[in-house]
Amino acid sequence: MAAEASEAAWTESTRRRRREGESWWARKRGYMTEICLVRHGETDWNLEKRTQGITDIPLNQTGRDQALATAEMLRSEPWDAVYSSPLKRAHETAQVIAAHLGIEAIHLRRGLQERHFGDAEGILASERKERFGNGMDIPGAETWDEVLHRGLVVLRTIVRDHPGDRVVVVSHGGTIMNLLGSLSDGEVVPGEVALANASANLLVWDERWQLKWYNRTADTMLPLDR
Repeated sequence: MAAEASEAAWTESTRRRRREGESWWARKRGYMTEICLVRHGETDWNLEKRTQGITDIPLNQTGRDQALATAEMLRSEPWDAVYSSPLKRAHETAQVIAAHLGIEAIHLRRGLQERHFGDAEGILASERKERFGNGMDIPGAETWDEVLHRGLVVLRTIVRDHPGDRVVVVSHGGTIMNLLGSLSDGEVVPGEVALANASANLLVWDERWQLKWYNRTADTMLPLDR
């Protein structure tokens, strides 16, 4: 019952945040901004299915190869800026992508970090599920609503500072899925789909948010059609 009540509260809070966000976006009209949300490449903890959260784990070799493949995929089209979470796994991914896009500056934003999982950081996903169920009430952890709020703040800043631009944003699986769940009009439901490491997801702001495509990797061999 407690878990159900907590989930219901999260759902209502998320709806409220979305209404507030739509009100803000409604005032930003007249241009189209494209934001490509990229999940970081693989780490050893990903491989072990260990909860990373804000624990600062670097990419492994597979992760570096994935970042390179995604960079090559994105290089087929022009991009104007790169933003990233400051955590190593995301920043390393962003550095590879930025180098291949010919972009020197990477804008680091803490709002793009993964959820702080509190007492669940460092434990296996199976143990996390056994100890904390759906993960809504983990001691010391951020709420998903807090993660969504800070992520939306970053997207608002990007739209404000890069009107009409195409921007790559490197972040984390939980943070990206939370944003997509809020902005995709129900097309993406957090928890139902697992984002692949180094996958790309294209959001377009053109008087309203549209999700053009998601969970795309270099392995899919699909063109980056808009």
